[in-house]
Amino acid sequence: MIRGRLALTLAVLGLLPLHAAGGNHRMILLTDLLAEQDDSQMMVRLLMYANEMDIEGLIAVSISEPGYPARAPSQPHRVGVHPEEIVSRIEAYAKVRDNLLKHAPGWPTRRDLMAKVACGPEGYGMAAVGDGKGTPGSRMIIAAVEKPDPRPIYICVTGSANTLAQAIWDYRATHTPEEMKSFLAKIRVYDDFGQDDSGAWICHNFPEIVWIRSLDQVFGLMGPGPPHIPPGYSQTAREPYVWQPYPPTDEGQHLWMKEHVQNNHGPLGALYIDRVEANGAYRYLEGGNTSTWIGLVNKGLYDPEQITWGGWGGRFEGTKVAIPAGQDRVRFGPGEKPYEPFAMFPDASDHWTDPETGKAYFDRWTPIRRWRRAYQNEFQARMDWCVKEFKGANHNPIAAFNGDASRTIVRLSAQPAQSVALDASASTDPDGDALNFRWYVYPEAGTYAGAVEIGHPTEKIARVAIPADAAGSQIHVILEVRDNNPIVPLYAYRRVVIDVK
Repeated sequence: MIRGRLALTLAVLGLLPLHAAGGNHRMILLTDLLAEQDDSQMMVRLLMYANEMDIEGLIAVSISEPGYPARAPSQPHRVGVHPEEIVSRIEAYAKVRDNLLKHAPGWPTRRDLMAKVACGPEGYGMAAVGDGKGTPGSRMIIAAVEKPDPRPIYICVTGSANTLAQAIWDYRATHTPEEMKSFLAKIRVYDDFGQDDSGAWICHNFPEIVWIRSLDQVFGLMGPGPPHIPPGYSQTAREPYVWQPYPPTDEGQHLWMKEHVQNNHGPLGALYIDRVEANGAYRYLEGGNTSTWIGLVNKGLYDPEQITWGGWGGRFEGTKVAIPAGQDRVRFGPGEKPYEPFAMFPDASDHWTDPETGKAYFDRWTPIRRWRRAYQNEFQARMDWCVKEFKGANHNPIAAFNGDASRTIVRLSAQPAQSVALDASASTDPDGDALNFRWYVYPEAGTYAGAVEIGHPTEKIARVAIPADAAGSQIHVILEVRDNNPIVPLYAYRRVVIDVK
């Protein structure tokens, strides 16, 4: 999540703390469960990936800002913090953990996860931050950052960020400026829409912090498209449509969810609640708060230290910009304006043509929804793991590159006008399924502006032709391997980053 090529240079020189190749990333979640239904849904999906991340905090936070209608006295459950909602889902996870271990290793125990539950302040935003206002959540963040672990910590904010603000407030009061600099250097923040004023306070006072704010992609995971779509691009809000055979509507998404998550998938799936409006109308599944962490689990495709590269967690610009203060919450008070100026890394846009339909997309939602079928199919398969034996469920294929079957991003060097071999012939499938292969260039992730041709892009072995004028640029090739399992097809990815000398 550092600026593009600078981060690359620092990583090569060994100056950035990188995770072990293909290993888990450290993450802390700040979530306002019960404020809205989407976080309660998101917590189920997160626990279904608990073996793919090192979870170091599950912190209940509040966004009970004064005057916000959804937090009216008639809805007391939508005010304050609710760590018990995290606990209830961990208890349900514990009941299916033994079955999950039949399908994949690394699932943390109930005790491990319970030790990571904490809460932030009851109050809203920076009004709840200050001397003597530390909470179990803020102390948990400090302890995680202070661990003698060189890996960065990805803090996923799906509600208030004031628990992080309190951690920074308290740490600054007892440490030197140099220690404070080192503390902030280990933190990466993905902020879901800026749900209080504390993110603005942090970025105003500590402009060096790595802070993404998504105003669009957080709504793209399963949500609608943008309000303004360029001519020639798809006009259907719910596309890509991946919850067949149910209709391409919000209600259709819930029918899919009832079959593949809620019903007959154990006690954890049963806690994946409906998301409905006050009038009883269904809303799309999850909004996008899952997007704050889902990139971390797809290690062969997504590098969270390179926010311009893209992947399941979306793609972002490599330069900070001034974010409009207050968002829609300026209606209820000054919002973030007291902390201007502040800057954050914003959403980027992608051009993408859906290979299944031939329809083209170009907007700030596309960097995440282009992966929609892959991550939704995988969620379906993982929910099966809760109740089925290994032979009755599907499992991801293994995408091997040049015989390397690890889940790592591949780095190659090439010369202009060179033809580079791309070999995925060692790829396998744990269920013995036949495999489909697709190689394609991700133009926005690289720095070469022209067209790049790939020969035999649907074969195990392909070749990429490096353009003669590509010297000094970087080209990103994505290997996508999909199995032909009749239960639900699953995907595996390897990113091949080619630096042209």
